[in-house]
Amino acid sequence: MKVLGLITEYNPFHNGHKYHLKESIKKTNASHTIAVMSGNFLQRGEPSLTNKWIRAEIAIKEGVDLIIELPTIYACNSAEFFAYGGISLLNHLGIVDTISFGSEIGHISPLKKIAEILVKEPKEYQSYLKEFLSEGISFPRAREKALGKYCSDESLEKVLHSPNNILGIEYMKALIKCNSKITPYTLTRIKAPYDSTDILSNICSATAIRSYLAQDDYNIDTLKKVIPKNSFSVFQKSIKNGVAPIYYNSFEKILLYKLRTLSKAELRKVLDVNEGLENRIKEMAVKATDLQSLLQSLKTKRYTFTRLQRIFAHILLGITKEHILMFNRHGGSQYARLLAFSTRGTELLKRLKKSSKIPILTNINKQILNDPISKEMLYFDILATDIYNLAYPNNNARKGGSDYYHQPYFLR
Repeated sequence: MKVLGLITEYNPFHNGHKYHLKESIKKTNASHTIAVMSGNFLQRGEPSLTNKWIRAEIAIKEGVDLIIELPTIYACNSAEFFAYGGISLLNHLGIVDTISFGSEIGHISPLKKIAEILVKEPKEYQSYLKEFLSEGISFPRAREKALGKYCSDESLEKVLHSPNNILGIEYMKALIKCNSKITPYTLTRIKAPYDSTDILSNICSATAIRSYLAQDDYNIDTLKKVIPKNSFSVFQKSIKNGVAPIYYNSFEKILLYKLRTLSKAELRKVLDVNEGLENRIKEMAVKATDLQSLLQSLKTKRYTFTRLQRIFAHILLGITKEHILMFNRHGGSQYARLLAFSTRGTELLKRLKKSSKIPILTNINKQILNDPISKEMLYFDILATDIYNLAYPNNNARKGGSDYYHQPYFLR
């Protein structure tokens, strides 16, 4: 058995994901696949279009053998924490041989070289970073310039211009930090950039699909050319049942309420809220009538839309800086919660019972986590689902507690 690990969002699963899955299996010569997938809130701070159970079912029907939920604390976070959560989980399982991810560059060597510098942080590099940060530019841009200057290599600096390269570097950093024996592979992303908003051919970005669905006059059948048949059928059904699509603006009133009622001291506890941002949030939240105008009023070079969206998601879920630091101190993901599996996935589950360093959760009603750190991490997963459910178009689907009665999807 040779096991391939994937860290995914599948929001939604499209032809590009199908291509990556098939090519990754071929490149790594894997016999089985495990995907660590984000739950109901994602890396950019946004809710998923469809809930985690629907997305897990789709992924299994498209060929993944086992789907494990990436804890919310990591799924809805920066590239660094997202990658660490995913890699630490795969590493804890004890059976994963390889991981594969998409990147713009398509080669591991430069990603590894950059990762080693960023993990070791030589004094000279640190000095350049402080220099560029003092100019008031964003951290990502300052890091790019510092790296280029430290290496005297503009080509390495340019690697950091592309979002999937950045995420790939974070995967490499996490592998180093975890002292992992998992072998990394990368595939060049084909055709559509991750943030492209055009549906032009049979392969497009997930962003393009989400943007299309946000239009009032969208035609679901248009997506048949960019979403695999099995995925399209399940996705279409979720829309008919009134549990999709879910958007960031679905939480507009709840978020504005939270922002107006939390104190400045409480806001300061949230990751990335510093440099007096809490004062601006309090001031502008009172004036804003919608989320988009609020985001626009707070956006700066350092505080991008994505960074602000994550901050707001953390506020919505009650996630603080201390929570994230605490979980990291305890080695990342504390359990592996099963969302879906196939017949081949049962073979993986048998091995996991013997090899995994963390609990494998298949039924949270029966399996009790004794460790308080694990309990708190799971608490945020359950809370995220309960809050997410409030945004369903179908009023009857908005009940809480669905994490307790949803059983993992099994494809025979």
